[in-house]
Amino acid sequence: MPEINPDFMTRALELGEQVFKKTGDNPWVGCVIVRDGKVLGEGHTQSSGIPHAEAEAIRSAESQGHSLSGSILYSTVEPCSFHGRSPSCAETIIEKNISHVVIAIRDPHPKVNGEGIRLLRQAGITVTEGIQAEAVRVSLKDWLQGYE
Repeated sequence: MPEINPDFMTRALELGEQVFKKTGDNPWVGCVIVRDGKVLGEGHTQSSGIPHAEAEAIRSAESQGHSLSGSILYSTVEPCSFHGRSPSCAETIIEKNISHVVIAIRDPHPKVNGEGIRLLRQAGITVTEGIQAEAVRVSLKDWLQGYE
């Protein structure tokens, strides 16, 4: 299994903070996709809340001609599991053959909270939780309060 590098989660956190409190009712999430220690794509949730960070990072990587097969996706919050205003990020990750997803925290939204992780694992994707979790909780403190 490829080594997890917390610096990539730190970068994802920085990306999310670029849209601090500018994502509507969605959290300000950052995402970095990596393979062999090289960044393939980056993204953050857009100011309207859609598209989400994972979709933006995937679009960024693919626009540069990268295949995502076998890559590692770092996201500050668990990928969403349902189709709302945007498609399910977990399903998109599965479709792109990303092999490992690293998240800082679970999404407390009642429709997600562990379901994104379950879908990923059911598809054979390795999921690692808790990387830089405290820093992400601090960044998302105001958003998380809505779920306490």
